[in-house]
Amino acid sequence: MLVNFLKEEFKTMRHFVLWAIIAGIGTHVGFAADPITDELRRQWEASRNQIVRLAEAIPEDKYDYKPTPEVRSFREQLQHLIGENHMFMGMVAGGGSAAPQTQNLKTRTEILKALSESYDYGTKVLAGLNDQKAVEIIAGFRGQRMPRFGIVISNMKDNHEHYGNLVTYLRLNGIVPPRTAGAQQRPGT
Repeated sequence: MLVNFLKEEFKTMRHFVLWAIIAGIGTHVGFAADPITDELRRQWEASRNQIVRLAEAIPEDKYDYKPTPEVRSFREQLQHLIGENHMFMGMVAGGGSAAPQTQNLKTRTEILKALSESYDYGTKVLAGLNDQKAVEIIAGFRGQRMPRFGIVISNMKDNHEHYGNLVTYLRLNGIVPPRTAGAQQRPGT
């Protein structure tokens, strides 16, 4: 299982590094000074918008919904995401983050506030990065050495895995996910 995970991570990293090299060449012909971190910030905000809008779309009486007893509830999924955003971005920042005790977040309002704050923290961390700092090799998970941008990518990848779970939770409750609803309202889709 670990080998498969590492293979997937390497594939993702290899594609990102190739993109970064191409983007780096672009800086010499007039593109942005920090194309890697500019793109990381853009993607972080896109992830934020998808997850927060999804969390806002489900009413509080559905926050304890579980498709099966073995899996996390909608609330627990969001609590987990909040903690992980702080953990991942704390690594990128070079230290820990003051993450809230997510198990203490009980109401929809508290969870939405903490979720938004976890993305604010990531935005703040990314604002402090430039491409040179983003490629620095630091201690990541379980002491694994990796570039800062790799940890950011892992965070966003994790967010989108949870997004996929949460979309299913909404659909099982008869709620059309906001992204899908928006696409259905556009002509020609």
